Order: sequence, then C-alpha cells, then structure tokens
Amino acid sequence: MQKWIDLGAAGWRLDVADELPDEFIDNLNKSVKSKGGDKVIYGEVWEDATNKESYGVRRRYLIGGQLDSVMNYPFKEAILNYIKGGDPRILTDGVMTIVDHYPKPSVDVLMNFLSTHDTERAITRLAGDDVGWNGREWQSQHELTYEQYAYGIVLMKCAMVLQFFLPGVPCVYYADEAGKEGYKDPFNRGTYPWGAENGDLIAFTRELGRIRRANGVFAKGTIRFIDVTGEYAVFEREDKALGEKAVIILNRSKKKLSRAVSALTEGAASYEIVRGIVTDGMLGTEPFDYSVIFAKL
Repeated sequence: MQKWIDLGAAGWRLDVADELPDEFIDNLNKSVKSKGGDKVIYGEVWEDATNKESYGVRRRYLIGGQLDSVMNYPFKEAILNYIKGGDPRILTDGVMTIVDHYPKPSVDVLMNFLSTHDTERAITRLAGDDVGWNGREWQSQHELTYEQYAYGIVLMKCAMVLQFFLPGVPCVYYADEAGKEGYKDPFNRGTYPWGAENGDLIAFTRELGRIRRANGVFAKGTIRFIDVTGEYAVFEREDKALGEKAVIILNRSKKKLSRAVSALTEGAASYEIVRGIVTDGMLGTEPFDYSVIFAKL
C-alpha cells in the first residue's frame, strides 16, 4: 500500500471490509496514514457502519484509527426508492439516520453512488422490469425498451441531483453518466459505450459538477430538509464558517413547481439564482428538473 501511495495513489477502498479483522484494519490504517493524514481509507460496508456486526463482533470502523468513511449504500437505496416513487420519508429518514449516526468528517467524504459492480445499473433499477428472483438467463434477455430508456434518463437526472448535492462526495460508476444500462453482475459490467454515449446525460452530469465546485458549502455544509413530498424535495446545505448556504429544489413530478424566493432566502444578506427562472418573485422549476440558489448569510 505504501508503494502505490509513493507512486501517486491517494488512498484505498477496501473490498468487503467486514471480512477483514479489526487488527488488520488497525495496522493498515497506521501504514497508510504514515504516508500522510490526507491519504484516505474507504471501506465497502453495505449497512450503517456504526452498528455493523460481523462474525459476532461489533465493528469500530468510524471511531478512529480504521476507516475514514465508507461506500454509502444507505443513501443509494434511499435515493433510488424515492425517485422511483417511494415514500418520501424513506429519503429523509435514510439520509438523516446516517448523518446523525456517523462522525461528521466521515459524512463529508461519504462515497455517494447510484450503481456499483455489485448492483443493477441505476437506470435499469429506475425504469426497467423488476429483476426479482430472475436469474442470469432472464437478465441476459431483458433490456430497456425505447420508452423505458427515455424515462430512465429523466429519472436518472433526478437521482443524480441528490447524489451530487446531498452530504458526501459524488462517486460515478463508470458509464452511469453515459446512460449505460444492465441488470446484476455480469450485466452491470459491460464496456463503456464509446461512440454511443448519451450526450445529454453527460452534459447534465458536467453541469452538476460545475455547480457543486462553484460553492464550498457542498464540501462540509450541514443538511436540512425543508419540504419533501412524493412530487418534490427542497433542502439546504449550510456552512456557518463560510457564511453561505445553498438551497436545492428537485421537482420529480410532471408539473411545474413554483416557490417564493423570499421564503427560500429568508435571513440571507444576498443571493444568486444559479439555476431556475424567477417570475414575479417566484422561482420556477420545470418538471423532472431542479433549481439552485446560492445565498450569503
């Protein structure tokens, strides 16, 4: 591990962290951190990492000296369930449970993804036929129809808004941003679609990245859900040290959403509409789209 850090690696993601004994992870941490405190160690943990047990042992991943953070499967499930039409409480409870349980430095660098090499591609999960208990033969013969794919791109955009603006760091599984589909392993591991990428989704992903990088509040800001229903989610990220906040509106419905700018920016010294159109003091968010406000406190 030290050799590859010396050659330029920034850190390590440990596969199946619950198969590694505590003593091993303790020593691994000492080895990696000897090359600098900024060298990061992630673990693959599918559940809440603060109450995870394996082989009858309560794990201590996030109490210091082991993992910096983990793969954020709880956020993934909360996001996909909500975007697919699930109970909005699944989103808010799923996110806030992790935020409440994890140390804040771990929350700030959570790996936020929508697909992995172990799960269905997000676009397939969102718009495809439910895989259920169907095996590889069934999965190999099922792809998204034209209508499913088009709808899947719309839903994928909504999911990526949450992926990029909730606490943590967006981690894009290769080709998710290009509209790659696929059921479970090995169908989720197909090659990148060179020459057949979905250019619209790639441009959308880049826009999310630009907006995220434009404001430091997304690095360490707290999260507060303002209003979440089955049709839309309004939440804010605030960093008191920076004296800034960002308000994000995700409209996952088929009708335009309007919110009063004054209510969204209450208490702010100044603000900027980064995305969205304001008419007569109302911020409009188009169907299956999002708006963003940056505000100085």
